[in-house]
Amino acid sequence: MMTLNIRLFDLLNASADASSIVVAWAKLIASGLVFAVAILLTALWVWGDPRRRGGLAATAIAAALALVSNQIVGLLWYEPRPFMVGLGRTLMAHVPENSFPSDHTTFMLTVGFALIATRAAPTWGKVVSGMGVLVAWSRIYLGVHFPIDMLASALIACLFGGVSVLLLRPVHRWILPIATPLYEASLRVLHLPPRMFPRSSSGS
Repeated sequence: MMTLNIRLFDLLNASADASSIVVAWAKLIASGLVFAVAILLTALWVWGDPRRRGGLAATAIAAALALVSNQIVGLLWYEPRPFMVGLGRTLMAHVPENSFPSDHTTFMLTVGFALIATRAAPTWGKVVSGMGVLVAWSRIYLGVHFPIDMLASALIACLFGGVSVLLLRPVHRWILPIATPLYEASLRVLHLPPRMFPRSSSGS
C-alpha cells in the first residue's frame, strides 16, 4: 500500500520542468477554492431558497464534524509530509506537520457530498465535489500531501456526507428556529435592504 502511495505521488507530483503557469494555478486551487466554497455556502443561505437552509446548515455542521474527525484520525495515524522525508518537489510553503488526512480536501468533498445528499443544492454539490478533486490533485502536485491522505479524506467525506442527512431533522427542529431569527434580526440591525437580502417568514 505504501509503495503504491509513493509511486502515485511520484506520478502526480510536479516534474522538474513543470510549467510556471500550471504551478500558479495549482497554488490558487490548493489554497483558494476553500474560501470560494465558504462564500458559495453563504450566498446560497442569503439568496437561495429559504426552504433549503436546513440542508445548508446540515452541510456546514457535517463539514465541521469531518474536520474534527480529521484531527482525531491524525492523532491515531501519523504521516509525514513528502518534503519531510525528502520526496518529490515542494512548490508551496507548508509547516512540517502531520499530512494525514488533508483538511482542505476533506472540507471540499464533505461540502460537495452533503449538498447532494441533503438536496440543498445538488448541482452545486457536483461542482464542489469536482473542485475537491482538483484540490486533492493540486496539493499532491505541489508536494505537500501524499495520495493516501486524499483517500482518507474521501472516505471521511463520504461518511459525513451521509451524516448530513441524519442531521436534517435536528437542524430543522433545533437549529433553524434559533439561527433564522438571529440572522434576520442582524439584517434589520444593519439596515440591509430586503430586496438585496431577502427575509423569510419561517425557518423551514
